[in-house]
Amino acid sequence: MKTLKKMMALALAMVMVLAMSATVFAAPAATAPKGTIEITSPKTDPNADNTYYDAYRIFDMTTNGTKGADGNYTAVAYTINSAWADFFKAGAPGAAYLVDTNSGDLNSITVNDATKYINITDSNVATFAKEAFDYAQKNNIAATKTETVAKDATTVKFTDLDLGYYMVYPRGASVQSGDYTSIVSITNTAPDGKVAQKAEWPGLTKVADDISTEVGQKVTYTLGSKVPDTTGYTKYEFTFKDKTTAGLTYDGNDSVTVKIGGTELTAETDYTFAASPSDGNDFELTINLLKNNGTTAAPEWVAKYTYDAAIEITYTATVNEAAVTKIDENHATLTYHNNPKDEDSKDTTPPVEVPTYSSKLIINKVDGASTTTPLEGAKFVLKAKTIGTVTGDSHETDLAVGKYYFYDSTAKDVKWVEITGTPTLAELAARTDITVVTTDAQGKANFDGLEDGTYELVEVEAPKGYNLLTSPVEVVIDGADATEADLSPLTVTTPVENNSGTQLPSTGGIGTTIFYIIGAILVLGAGILLVTRRRMNAN
Repeated sequence: MKTLKKMMALALAMVMVLAMSATVFAAPAATAPKGTIEITSPKTDPNADNTYYDAYRIFDMTTNGTKGADGNYTAVAYTINSAWADFFKAGAPGAAYLVDTNSGDLNSITVNDATKYINITDSNVATFAKEAFDYAQKNNIAATKTETVAKDATTVKFTDLDLGYYMVYPRGASVQSGDYTSIVSITNTAPDGKVAQKAEWPGLTKVADDISTEVGQKVTYTLGSKVPDTTGYTKYEFTFKDKTTAGLTYDGNDSVTVKIGGTELTAETDYTFAASPSDGNDFELTINLLKNNGTTAAPEWVAKYTYDAAIEITYTATVNEAAVTKIDENHATLTYHNNPKDEDSKDTTPPVEVPTYSSKLIINKVDGASTTTPLEGAKFVLKAKTIGTVTGDSHETDLAVGKYYFYDSTAKDVKWVEITGTPTLAELAARTDITVVTTDAQGKANFDGLEDGTYELVEVEAPKGYNLLTSPVEVVIDGADATEADLSPLTVTTPVENNSGTQLPSTGGIGTTIFYIIGAILVLGAGILLVTRRRMNAN
């Protein structure tokens, strides 16, 4: 009795509630008592509208129908439920749990008119539940009772149950949070059992190594999951489906790498690609999680990989021109088997989406005295100051610092060109290996396909009749707050003013030097004239 109560706290989320007399008798009660099993805070399948909880009665319990002064029956007896008889035969998995000698506070059970003892303790109850569940699925043992539970339900209760030992299992739960299969006993002294059920279902994660991107950049995506518990299954597959949107070009199956537990798998041997992905997916990749340790005639399906080992799938996609000023939320799903008794029964996770975006910088060239007047013919180049630091992206951070923007129209990607020395503005304007943009009649010109960062607009030629800017214009691009409903952060428009009229040369130029010389001559001449006049007056 004490040992069995202790099991409630120690058995890895396995519940064993035993409180009964061990007297063996032959005659069942005329009116058999009933019991209940309640699952507190039940887990439900997040990928389905309903979750099915199955209860299997492994041992039957009957009473003699006679109650004592305490209201309990004076005699009870356990027998093996007929559906489980082969599980407890010699050489079968359950045989080890029925012993001839009572080495502790074990309950007796009648087996073929002989008395044995149920040897399920805190040290082996988890193993017992796993073996019992495996047997039930592979031998198609029907559940004694099934309860349908709506998503996010707060309670599950089996009612009107015959007394005995039960195994409770949430169908399709193949990721353990503790041990997800529970054993509970309902007896004449404790007819209402409770199970603190723990269960999880397969899930999927997806991350990108960069979300703020340049046109032509390769983004690496990683899909993640874990190897489930495949106990009881004769077929168990994980199928990953991934679909990129218009602004991303999938780099093909050759860019895909699959690892389980850190070990790289081999394509077409350990996993396969669908020849024609459905629903517009770029790829459908299926991993068979079971292997056959038996023969073709007598297969023995066992787990191929270690339970809970990390599954990691990486692939690359290239950002294209359609990504500019757009948010591309490519998505992935995972489809998995959810019923050991039905190889066609599957669930699919909701799509996991990862956004990427690319921005545009627009120059708005206007007259400084009349900012509504656009200026045509101004020429600019773009220089990187810092890239990848605004939103925390690590991709190529600062690799472009000090370099100049060039859009390769053939390769359709953005490059950053390093120019040695200190080129003049005229030399920059004449180069063909960097992009020089010219404002149109509306005063507009733009640089496309930029990631978040800080840039410098360098004017290399002013509109006719206007003064050239004497310093770069700093521009910050930060699209982190952009949403599908508001894409405005992905387009940065920068007003750039030019002024007309005479402009004094900059300090240190030859023009100011001339002014200084002329001024000095005038001062010197005035001094000479003053001295001459004084001498003349003196004479």
